[in-house]
Amino acid sequence: MSDRFPGEITIGGRIPSRLLNELAGMIASEGVSIDWQYTLDEAGVRAAIDTAAARGETVRFTDDEACGGQFQDLENWLTSHGIDFDRHSDARYEYDGENEHGRGRKRPITMNSDQSGSDLVSAEEVRRILASHAPAGRKLTQIAKLAAVPPALTPIVLTDRKARHP
Repeated sequence: MSDRFPGEITIGGRIPSRLLNELAGMIASEGVSIDWQYTLDEAGVRAAIDTAAARGETVRFTDDEACGGQFQDLENWLTSHGIDFDRHSDARYEYDGENEHGRGRKRPITMNSDQSGSDLVSAEEVRRILASHAPAGRKLTQIAKLAAVPPALTPIVLTDRKARHP
């Protein structure tokens, strides 16, 4: 996918301090900004992460020309290091809007989304479940699984090597 369109990624949860420089480099290499403004260098990214951690917040990076609206290398790196993130890609051309929810080292959950970033569930999938001959309780469970996403991102907490606050 080589089309370029808006994408944003929000990072939160526990981040080992020993990974901060590498993380800042990964994020800066994506050519991101904060709130769709100027591109940040590695020092700017590091400062944004440090500020968010000090304030007990998550940090959101944006790119109005992300490849496919995604940050594929960064998302893979975050997942491999167990760092939580949410990514939203706008819909454009033949591509639907998309949210990706990464929590820890588990495979991220990808959902279709609207332009506001709300997760969407296909009405066709819901109809198929409702038309089945399963008991009502099972139908509700199956529909709930369609919209199941990880819990909300928690604020950034910088940890030392033993996963404690430094």
